[in-house]
Amino acid sequence: EAGVDVTSDEDVAALAGRPCRNALGTAALTRLRVRLMPDAPRGARIAVLPGLTRALHLPGGSVLLPAALIEDHEGPEVAAAQVVLEGLRAARRDPLARLLESAGTMATFRLLTTGQIAPALLASHAEHLVTAPPDPPPDDAGFLAALAAAGVPSTPYAYAQDVSGETVLGLIEADPFRAAPAPPLLTDGEWVGLQGICGG
Repeated sequence: EAGVDVTSDEDVAALAGRPCRNALGTAALTRLRVRLMPDAPRGARIAVLPGLTRALHLPGGSVLLPAALIEDHEGPEVAAAQVVLEGLRAARRDPLARLLESAGTMATFRLLTTGQIAPALLASHAEHLVTAPPDPPPDDAGFLAALAAAGVPSTPYAYAQDVSGETVLGLIEADPFRAAPAPPLLTDGEWVGLQGICGG
């Protein structure tokens, strides 16, 4: 997918705000991308958008996070787990295939012959991504295995979904880092920089 002009960053930005940037926060996102998305296509990134209500994965491998995932938590673990989850969702249903399904035969032919998709189709697809409900999460076992491989604990994410812990007990009890902590995702300074990436 690298080199094919199908990313909908700009179209999503028109609906949910432009990606937030500052030097420290952008460096922190780069560090998270290297750790959490080692096999992502060249050019894939993690971005934070102020108006998103949920995380999204895009054709080309990028993951977009809502600012609340950064601003409303005490550490990067919840956002990191969400990036891992979006990677699993993308592996289950390829974002480029999803785009082509909605675009139709002519758009697919144009992509194959020119490497381009009509801007109006990208804008329509971006609107669908932002407004449609997310795909169901993977089973706990697959999610936990992916979190373990990325060095991300599951407990913070679980409590972010259900503060009582009752409906996410499996993620809490089987946390791959329950006995021994995972290596830090970010330094304290990087996390502070990332929390301020949208000017909050």
